[in-house]
Amino acid sequence: MHKTLLAAACAVAVLPGFAMAQEAADETNVWSGDAELAYLLKRGNTKSETLSAKGNAERDGIDWRHIAKLEAANAQQRNTSTREDERTAERYFGSYKLDRKLDEANYIFNVITAEKDRFTGYDYEASYALGYGRRMFDNDLHRLDIEAGPGYRWRQVERGLVGPGESRKEEDAILRLGLRYRLALSETAEFNEDLTTEIGEDSTVTRATTSLTTRVTGSLSLRLSHVLRHTTDPAPDAKKTDQEILVGIVYGF
Repeated sequence: MHKTLLAAACAVAVLPGFAMAQEAADETNVWSGDAELAYLLKRGNTKSETLSAKGNAERDGIDWRHIAKLEAANAQQRNTSTREDERTAERYFGSYKLDRKLDEANYIFNVITAEKDRFTGYDYEASYALGYGRRMFDNDLHRLDIEAGPGYRWRQVERGLVGPGESRKEEDAILRLGLRYRLALSETAEFNEDLTTEIGEDSTVTRATTSLTTRVTGSLSLRLSHVLRHTTDPAPDAKKTDQEILVGIVYGF
């Protein structure tokens, strides 16, 4: 186990340095991405507030490709019995992925993810994976990447769920499968699907983000997105499936 942790840490620490060195001479290689903000306020029979913020950034160089993601979502709703506002959702997610291109289609990927969700029954969840990816096609209409490789996952069950004042750490090897698809619907609209599955001995965790983005003007767009998270063997008192549907304003750069 310690060798696995050391290997993962070394890969995450060293590979970005190699990538930056290789691309230092490529001044045309710049970051691109977007920042999204969604807010929903309900008043009347139901009183609730939902806030979601997301950031995506990508740098596609000659030999290396970097993809970074950050997400945060919070929601609270008025309890009709106590007349007090209660937190109903609180989630934070981040990932960094580094691809080493072998040619125009094939690449080796490294990816590390971390997630904190108060309502999954875990204090935190993190994983690292290394594997092979292939860009199946890439043209003006659409693009598809598929990936597969081994990895390792760490999870901490919330204190008190396994016993009074007790907590439990879970570690297991995983097989990570990934898919990224982009479809240009028109000059101003596109469809995106980002799907990952971590298959482990304890459980299988699937995360799918589906979105439809329409450019309004300049760098501003509107985005309708659906985020699904499914765990085959969740923590005690947690549901297997969690979903979010949001409409947000997006600023592209």
